[in-house]
Amino acid sequence: MAKPYFLIGLAAVSLGLAATDLTSAQAATWHAGTPKVLRHTWFHNGKGDNKAYITYSKTKSTGNLFGLDEGSEHYYRLPGYGLKKLKYRSLGHHVYQLTGIQYSPKGGKVQFDGQRMTYKLKVQKSQLHFYKGYHNYGRHTTFPTMKTPAIF
Repeated sequence: MAKPYFLIGLAAVSLGLAATDLTSAQAATWHAGTPKVLRHTWFHNGKGDNKAYITYSKTKSTGNLFGLDEGSEHYYRLPGYGLKKLKYRSLGHHVYQLTGIQYSPKGGKVQFDGQRMTYKLKVQKSQLHFYKGYHNYGRHTTFPTMKTPAIF
C-alpha cells in the first residue's frame, strides 16, 4: 500500500520541477530586434556641450553627441554610430537588456568596432534610463536644433 503513495508523490514532485523549469526558460528568452516601446529618437539634454541623441529602429541603434553651430547657436547631430543585429530580453518592470554588434559611421572608426556590446536600460513613457553612461534621455530637446550642415 505504501507504493501508490510513493508513486503519486514522485509524480507530483516531478510535475512541479518541470513547471519551474519551463517558467525560468521563458524569462531568459532573447528576441530579435528591439522592443516596440523603445523605437524612437531619444535626447539627452545635458549642460553645455553634453547633449546627445540615440535612435532605435527595429534592428539597430544609432547615436552620438550634438555639435554646436557657432553662427546660429543651434545644435546639430554628429554622424552616428551604434549597434546592429540587436537582440533584447525583458528583465521585468520595463527593464530590458540589449545586445548587438558595434558599427562605425561611414569614414569613421569607433574603439570597439565589430565587438558585441551588452547594456541594460529602463523604458518609461517619456523617459529612457541607461544604467551606465548618459543616464536619462527624454523624447524632446530643450535646446534649439537644426539640420546637419553640409560639411558633414
